[in-house]
Amino acid sequence: MSNSAPDLAAVPAAPALAARYPRVRAHTDRLSAPLHAEDMAIQSMPSASPGKWHLAHTTWFFEQFVLAQDPAYVPFNPKWNYLFNSYYRSLGTMHERERRGLLSRPTLAEVQRYRQHVDAAMAEVLPQTVPGTERARVIEIGLQHEQQHQELLMMDIKHLLSLNPLKPAYAPGPAPGAPGSAAPLRFLPGHEGVVEIGHEGGG
Repeated sequence: MSNSAPDLAAVPAAPALAARYPRVRAHTDRLSAPLHAEDMAIQSMPSASPGKWHLAHTTWFFEQFVLAQDPAYVPFNPKWNYLFNSYYRSLGTMHERERRGLLSRPTLAEVQRYRQHVDAAMAEVLPQTVPGTERARVIEIGLQHEQQHQELLMMDIKHLLSLNPLKPAYAPGPAPGAPGSAAPLRFLPGHEGVVEIGHEGGG
């Protein structure tokens, strides 16, 4: 993770940001839906973060790097800049990572209201964002950043639940003996020889 603001020149603007933004944000909400407030507040090890913190930090990114660029924007709670910053030292000091699990406040409900507040503000900004501009690139970085935290959220929650002697499941699984939905196996013909894969070029 960088110690400074994102490198805007390195990330091309993605098309249809206005459509992708709510999809990415909604997926984070779906991942956290099976979890209780108690699950979302605990930090199982210093290198992990509480689920609630992931929800707030990804929201803080959009508020700080997109919405706050407008002098007329009023932050949801200016004190949260300290709580939910992470590594962006150019923006000020931050709460210690290994102590995130001690933050009983703000509550999960307050963090969810924070997400709704920022999403509503972003809904006004996104239609006015021109592809290829600095703001479009920042939003693209924010979406990639949130998807990264979706992976971290799942990793941290799975580690947390693994420490519980009751062995709770993240979400209900299929009933024992329930038929699976996997497609039947079949042969896929291919081509022999050496092939090149991957992206060629910069970016």
